[in-house]
Amino acid sequence: MSYKDNTITSQINYNLTEITNKGFSIIDAIFIDNGWIRVQNEMNWICYTKPGYETDLFDIKIDKTTIHVSIPIKNSPFQFVTKFNDYFLASEYIETRFNDFNL
Repeated sequence: MSYKDNTITSQINYNLTEITNKGFSIIDAIFIDNGWIRVQNEMNWICYTKPGYETDLFDIKIDKTTIHVSIPIKNSPFQFVTKFNDYFLASEYIETRFNDFNL
């Protein structure tokens, strides 16, 4: 098994664990069901990428008062960053941007 095969296997196994931050469990299911891999799974940091497109990241960082969301810009090496004060608004935004990104 090559290093790349071993890394992908490790990432797939990482997806089999439950998401640590249950506030994003619906978003997590959407990413996993669409073939994305969870590369960070902490209470204050969740990150997804797609195998073969590792520079496309949906990144969620949570601090005491703010949820920071970074999403990839299609056909660009850049990310768009915004912030929210509640899980519902952040989840709605992430789901909408994810659907737009996958068109």
